[in-house]
Amino acid sequence: MEARKPAKQLHKVIRDPVHNLITLSGDEGQLILDLIDRPEFQRLRRIRQLGVGFLTYPGAEHSRFTHSLGVCHLARRMLDALRGRYGGESSEYSEIENLRREILVAALLHDVGHGPFSHVFERAIPEASNPPTGYPRDHEGWSERIIQECFGKFLANRGVNVEVVTGLINKKNRQNLLAKDFISSQLDADRMDYLLRDSQAAGPKYGHFDIEWLHHSLRIGRVSVKNNPDGVWRLCFDSQKAIHVVEEYIQAREFMYLQVYLHKTTRAYEALLKNIFELAREICGGDPDRARPDCPPALAKMLAGQPVETAEYLSLDDFRVWTLFIDWSLLPESSKLQAMLARKCRQLVNREQPYKFIELDNRDKQDNALRLVANLQSKELKFSCLRDAFEDLAYRNARYRKSKDDDEEEDRVIYFVEPEHDPKPAENLSAVIDAISQIKTEIYRLYYDENDAQMMERLHGDEWSLEP
Repeated sequence: MEARKPAKQLHKVIRDPVHNLITLSGDEGQLILDLIDRPEFQRLRRIRQLGVGFLTYPGAEHSRFTHSLGVCHLARRMLDALRGRYGGESSEYSEIENLRREILVAALLHDVGHGPFSHVFERAIPEASNPPTGYPRDHEGWSERIIQECFGKFLANRGVNVEVVTGLINKKNRQNLLAKDFISSQLDADRMDYLLRDSQAAGPKYGHFDIEWLHHSLRIGRVSVKNNPDGVWRLCFDSQKAIHVVEEYIQAREFMYLQVYLHKTTRAYEALLKNIFELAREICGGDPDRARPDCPPALAKMLAGQPVETAEYLSLDDFRVWTLFIDWSLLPESSKLQAMLARKCRQLVNREQPYKFIELDNRDKQDNALRLVANLQSKELKFSCLRDAFEDLAYRNARYRKSKDDDEEEDRVIYFVEPEHDPKPAENLSAVIDAISQIKTEIYRLYYDENDAQMMERLHGDEWSLEP
């Protein structure tokens, strides 16, 4: 009788433009590959990482799919680096060794809940009229719901704790802070990947940093946290090796926000996109049956603030909604709102003149813009302007708190470990990081549609100083 051949072990190599070779092997690799092959994850191929950023940077066509693969790969590299340094049975490492599969699954699936055009979609769609049974407000909520409903049984059958996975993604898991640092901190696998990937795809080199040395400098230290003065294990960095690379990383992130994520043209097209959704909502009038007949049912329900099922939500992606905008751009001008919708869709899909903007660089201009937007709420002109506001610190240090009870901010501090000393916040050992943590990015702009004659008349009448 012929001897039975042993089962062939998985060994799959994925060629990635950022990390080169991503190897999947053994049971762990099989788990990751099985998740990748599921339709809910494959959908991320059709969600652009930077939303409408490709209209500013033509190379920014990369997807949430490739980013998610990269995050999982980096999380695994970080785990392996720490295992090699401390050993799998050490007191420092054993906590995350026991949660290794949960960390890798959370890294892979952290963005599975993104809607079309990524973050701009959740800012454009209204909250459901009957929460909490309507639909989640943001992509983290959708990721949690999709993982529970679509991946839950599959993961549980493979010994993965689904509650831990979702807790790492939604930032509510404070029982496993060391594990959460891999997924949600100021220096996690997610940020490491998107800075490198977005920088490469968009073109600016600001997002580059020495990731190899950063991983070499990874450490684990015991940090005191709220309600636990004795401390818990947290992800840290070697003070003798990592100060300069962490400085480089923080500066890279700040430069990418200023030059890519907050680029004035990208924000202009985001304002246009939001106005298109607002117009579609107005046409809908709170009733999905009144939406355009070519509107996907899930989108019609969300525009009307009605509940949607997970399967309906998963039917939406960039491709489907962009095709819808193309169809809308060809609509006959049978009504004033429909004519406006068609014109704005043409501006978007044909990359015609983006919105212009007024820099609200003093308090008087900001107040005037608020009054203008408020006065236009009952008028059709509200679909031709948008007040844009963004505020954030380049680095949220240990002194930063949104409120006394905001535990999440405490979790985001970057720590350096000194030999035979307790970990210290990064700004305590780096004058550069301390200085950066004082920098506050503030952007206030009033975007407006120059192609709307009535909008221009209103702005001139209010004596705004407009671009020539």
